[in-house]
Amino acid sequence: MIQKSTLTFLLFFSIILTSALSLFGISQRVMEAYVHNLVASELECMAKNIYYESAGESFEGKVAVAQVTLNRTKNPNFPADVCSVVHQKTREGCQFSWFCEQPRRPVANKYEWQESLLVAKQALTGELSHDNMHDALFYHASYVNPDWRNYERIKQIGNHVFYRMKVSKNANETRNN
Repeated sequence: MIQKSTLTFLLFFSIILTSALSLFGISQRVMEAYVHNLVASELECMAKNIYYESAGESFEGKVAVAQVTLNRTKNPNFPADVCSVVHQKTREGCQFSWFCEQPRRPVANKYEWQESLLVAKQALTGELSHDNMHDALFYHASYVNPDWRNYERIKQIGNHVFYRMKVSKNANETRNN
């Protein structure tokens, strides 16, 4: 997640790493390119996930999908960066179904892609979030009915239904499957 705290860390990390790498003759320009590529990669992963999961959905629906992706980066049960969350596979397949599709569909709707890119940029920089989705970790299409008893429904936005983990009476114990 590329929010202010992450950007601060990346800046600090790049300064320390640049100093260390200068001992080996690696320039600051190379380090800046590395950080730029890291940020660009996270942006591309987020934008693709928003596009392939919610093209055709409302702006709010796209923001909610972005929020789930970011929430997962903060949860210890998921990878810590956007690309790893988007690419994560399970025994049943992929966390996000579009990622398992082969061959992957090309971007067909340029307007939806631009909106997905905008949502991704704003979500990653912390400029945009969905107020009701700060603990949402899961969603599914409204036309399927999975057995998700261990998840608490938050709300439906367009064709997606969003969920959080249920918390037991003892707030320290989260129920698992």
